[in-house]
Amino acid sequence: MGIFRSTDPTTWDDVDGIIINESAPAANVQGVAANVALLVGTAERGLPEIQTIGSIGELHELVGKSSFGINKALKNKKFGRLKVLRVVASGAVQASKLFEDGTDDIITFKAKQGKGAFGNSIQVKIEAGSVSGSKYTIKDTTPNGVMAQEVFDNVLITSASTAFASSLLVEVTVHATTAEPDAVAFTALASGADGTIADTDYESALASAELEGVANVVFLDTYNSTRNGYLKSHAANTQDRMVLVAGAESDSVSTAVAAAANLRDTEGRIIYGFNHVQSSVDGTLEYSSPAHWMASIISQLPPQVDPASVQSAAFMAGATGLKMTLSRAQYIQLKEAGICAFENDSDIGIKPKSGVVTQIADSSKVTILRRRMADFLTASVAKFLKSYQNAVNSKQNRTLVGGAIQSFVKSLQQDGILPTDADISEGKVTQVDTESLNTSNSIANGFFKIIWKQRIFSAMRYIVLNAEIGESVVVTEQGA
Repeated sequence: MGIFRSTDPTTWDDVDGIIINESAPAANVQGVAANVALLVGTAERGLPEIQTIGSIGELHELVGKSSFGINKALKNKKFGRLKVLRVVASGAVQASKLFEDGTDDIITFKAKQGKGAFGNSIQVKIEAGSVSGSKYTIKDTTPNGVMAQEVFDNVLITSASTAFASSLLVEVTVHATTAEPDAVAFTALASGADGTIADTDYESALASAELEGVANVVFLDTYNSTRNGYLKSHAANTQDRMVLVAGAESDSVSTAVAAAANLRDTEGRIIYGFNHVQSSVDGTLEYSSPAHWMASIISQLPPQVDPASVQSAAFMAGATGLKMTLSRAQYIQLKEAGICAFENDSDIGIKPKSGVVTQIADSSKVTILRRRMADFLTASVAKFLKSYQNAVNSKQNRTLVGGAIQSFVKSLQQDGILPTDADISEGKVTQVDTESLNTSNSIANGFFKIIWKQRIFSAMRYIVLNAEIGESVVVTEQGA
């Protein structure tokens, strides 16, 4: 008989022979992404779905090269990992054009990039095919358009539905396959309309993004109090990301403080950006929301680093100034209200002053750093634990889980992301216990409870130099 492969011990003695019990090494905890920013806003074109942006060229191809909200929000900024979600007005209309054979409806072309006036710039020309069927030429006539002209030759109407599947400009609906459409010169699609964007359109877009692991931080192209409220709800509904809120360019400190009072949560997931940032947009100095710049910083900064660190100044190279020059007393007022305000330090540059969230009731949850690290650590381990869900609740498996978490912590310590015992003067920085909470009854009921206590790095938020300087100072050796 041949070799029998099985991982089931109950089958190994069914009959004499060679049994191979192959298994893979125990799974390891892998760190999840902590730098994915999702921008929700208006665009010239694009479907109302989350799209990952890999380059500026890809951005222009997906949402257009225009002055719409998404494009403006990204001006002069870099991002670690970026996704965009187009907000589409409920009254928007997709551009289309029906072509006939003289008597019957044959084929309709629609703008593939979704609803909006942009589709009216797409033109279709129909000629006799070089060999058979028809030759279709499709072009984008938008000023500064980036979409290449497309040519589909020898297309039979019977196969048109699949022939245009590769098009980036159009999608088609075939009405009849009894004849080819009449030849026409370049003809524009029509009736496309952007509609009027309402706050509820942002609410709908945010609701569509309530999927696990979509992003680490979510921000908008434009803000008002209603949209800030939607973001607050989004953070509560998802519980795996932070959101950035902001006020108007003209808001005073007192206005921002009052607004922040209505944007608090219990988990510290809301960042209120203040002090609009100036930069050059198409040769003109303009102010943009501090939320845009904070999203850029977070997407490029490791989770263990405070956004108020001097490292953040490097990500503000495109900024030329701030809307307001704030006093120390005002920065104190903003910090105590849970507002992350920008400063322009003459020695360092523009950066956030205090990396805080709007949650001010729990002193252990006031920093952006704490929230980001907690999300990074727990999400990484939770993803790993999926491989053990409904596995045998044995001591061996529980021990393997504990070992994997400890190994993950050690790797982060080696990379300088987590502190080691040497970084503190007493106690331990890590405890992983996979047994204490697991009683006979809890195990019988299907529970596997893990204790994980983890110290993270704090930021040097308050550096105090105790200096005694003068002609009469006498320095002696310690203990002398």
